[in-house]
Amino acid sequence: MPQFERLQQALARHLRNPADVPVPPGLEDRRVQIYRELLFNNVAGLLAGNFPVIRRLLDEPEWLAMVRRFYAEHAAHTPLFHELGSEFVRFLGEHPQHWSGQRPFLHELAHYEWAELALDLADADIESAAAGTQAGDPIADVPVASPVAWVLGYRFPVHLIRVDYQPIEVPSQPTWLLIYRNRQDRVQFQALEPLAARLLQLTQESEGKTGHDLVMQMAAEIGHPRPQELIEPARGLLQGWMQRDVIVGTRGR
Repeated sequence: MPQFERLQQALARHLRNPADVPVPPGLEDRRVQIYRELLFNNVAGLLAGNFPVIRRLLDEPEWLAMVRRFYAEHAAHTPLFHELGSEFVRFLGEHPQHWSGQRPFLHELAHYEWAELALDLADADIESAAAGTQAGDPIADVPVASPVAWVLGYRFPVHLIRVDYQPIEVPSQPTWLLIYRNRQDRVQFQALEPLAARLLQLTQESEGKTGHDLVMQMAAEIGHPRPQELIEPARGLLQGWMQRDVIVGTRGR
């Protein structure tokens, strides 16, 4: 390896972990300090913007220590700045020893915060999915789900976590959230009951099934003794999602 490449790699190792890796020979520490501060502060600033709730939960020493661990230990899969958030989520998932004792919800909270930016940047086109649909009856017809509507399930109520509410025990019921981008390119959230989350999942997974078919499938899954009683509540849900661009329209069978 050429000498300049060896020097670059040695400098990179030092910049990532200056506490354990010395400045390469021949470089003045005062000058290297500029790069240490610039690179680390850029990463810390980007992460603080991507994860504002987590940033508020952690005091300054905790936050900087978390960023330093990520900076020093994580092997990123991409160099793109707008994907730094997904790398941080992956880091938290792979290293629970850094957070699980005091804040067992932290990984899920990070995923929830990351999802907003990820959906905002998603390439999927809602208008293309809506092409050929109509504003029909979502029970009698086939409801078409938006490609930028995600159903997220968490153990903790991540949408409620704040400085004065940081649960330690896992609640008895999971939290289901809908995150979607509407035709105005605004990202919105909605808390879901378990049956509503399952209905939307089935709508996203269905291949030409009517809303009635989906309700009957869901009723069979839960062993509901009177599945027809679910039809009108499901119609109301599907129609509400049509108004919010979660369901982009309907098609005939």
